[in-house]
Amino acid sequence: MNQSRPSLRSPVARSTPKAGRENSRDALLDAASALMRELDTVEIGIVDIATRAGVNHAMIRYFFGSKEGLLFALLDRDVYRRIHQLERLFALEVTPTERMRIHLRGILDTYYQIPYLNRLIQVMVREAGPDRVRHIAEELLQPIANAQARIIDAGVAAGEFRAVDPKLFYFNTVGAADGLYSNRFTLSAVFGGKPFADPELHERYRDHTVDTLMRGLLL
Repeated sequence: MNQSRPSLRSPVARSTPKAGRENSRDALLDAASALMRELDTVEIGIVDIATRAGVNHAMIRYFFGSKEGLLFALLDRDVYRRIHQLERLFALEVTPTERMRIHLRGILDTYYQIPYLNRLIQVMVREAGPDRVRHIAEELLQPIANAQARIIDAGVAAGEFRAVDPKLFYFNTVGAADGLYSNRFTLSAVFGGKPFADPELHERYRDHTVDTLMRGLLL
């Protein structure tokens, strides 16, 4: 298997045009996200992030205080976007079964788009202070888990779902969504050298996973 891990020099060399001050903050967040996806790691350096963004690395301290602050802001941005999608999901006039299918598809899409998510959460929780850990738990993770529990409760009440433990089902969901996208070595070994999940494989896996999870819910 000749899928060697790319060096930091490879993606960094493809730097974007120098960003103006008004959009340098977003450029840094986008650069950190792109590097973590391409290199399959959350261990990225500030110089590499800044070079990819096309700005001086001092801008990281200016906008975020530190690399940890930048990663925390990235986590906030990634997860809040999905929380806002949940608000639109509950505005739909659909059955609990259809709402859950849409929700599960959205989670699979999230991990396909940001496969570093769980690893970034673990690093942040391990290295952040208590206030930030509390923020991650209460503002980022619990709303998603609570939304899923709300859908399950509605499905049980409507006679569409069997009674399941919402917390265990949440871990089933996250584990299934994270598994294919966050471990390129296993993906490559199982799929004959495939270096990452392309759109075709993602669609197949999403449909398979949603169908499997729904079979555990539906009466």
